[in-house]
Amino acid sequence: MRPQPTGGGAAVGSAGAGLPPNQRRLIVYAVVAIIVIVLVRGLFFHENKYEKIARDVTVALQKNDLATVEKYQNAETATEVNRGIVGRAADKLAPLGSLKRVKEITGSNAPVRGHEFTVTFDRGTVDEKMRLDPQDKIVSFSYDVTAGS
Repeated sequence: MRPQPTGGGAAVGSAGAGLPPNQRRLIVYAVVAIIVIVLVRGLFFHENKYEKIARDVTVALQKNDLATVEKYQNAETATEVNRGIVGRAADKLAPLGSLKRVKEITGSNAPVRGHEFTVTFDRGTVDEKMRLDPQDKIVSFSYDVTAGS
């Protein structure tokens, strides 16, 4: 005759084996909270297409990347953008460090297809304004370093 196991132990390999029920519950709550935070952040804290354009152009200016800046210009303004303009922008923006956030702050009195942004870096803030053509190419772009080096 074989001895039968006694007790209500957890099956080998089951999740949370050996943990008291209150600790398992806390782990489940933590996992659910993390999932909710990720989902909420994805729904409410993503960049709109204009913030993405502003981010791409700002990073390109900061890196002295003329080709990327030209990619976002319309046919008329692309001829006006040159190595000197991009180089001066790089000299002003590079010391600000990594770009952290682009937030559109366009007011109701903005020009047609005009957009305004607050761009936050590690070591400063920049106010940017741009106006786009119907194909979302930049017609005008300006920036002002408002805080930082």
